[in-house]
Amino acid sequence: MGDLYQNLTELRRCFDGGLISDSEYQSLRTLAMNSWTSANLPPQRQPERSFWEKLYDMAVYLKDKFMENIIKPIIERFNLLLITFRGGDN
Repeated sequence: MGDLYQNLTELRRCFDGGLISDSEYQSLRTLAMNSWTSANLPPQRQPERSFWEKLYDMAVYLKDKFMENIIKPIIERFNLLLITFRGGDN
């Protein structure tokens, strides 16, 4: 709340000092109020995922890890072969 009060006070000083017009003051004031309220709302609770959705997520995760553990060593060996063959050409 302190930040909002400080922002609104500074806006009012600028308006009173003639640095911003009335329409600018109103739009900036509204913007400050909206950003403060949206930042201070409690987070909305996500609905609980069903058993099948959780099971699907786990299957996707395990598939990714499985593929990573199979593909990564093959690519590393292939890169070593490329380095070996290129090293012989120089």
